[in-house]
Amino acid sequence: MHDQSLPRYLDAKTFADEIGFHRETLYRRLKSGDIPGAKKIGGCWRIPRWALKEVGTPAHLANA
Repeated sequence: MHDQSLPRYLDAKTFADEIGFHRETLYRRLKSGDIPGAKKIGGCWRIPRWALKEVGTPAHLANA
């Protein structure tokens, strides 16, 4: 999952795909400030690659 070949900052779609979140779930978490290091630049979310490790696996996948 946490591929080092990914760019340093990810857009919301790429981050959602990597972490396994539905995009609406990710946007809700971005707006509430739950994703560390995420910033909105020019109307687009940019999320640092290291946040993949901070966020971890979604709860519904952790027990699968």
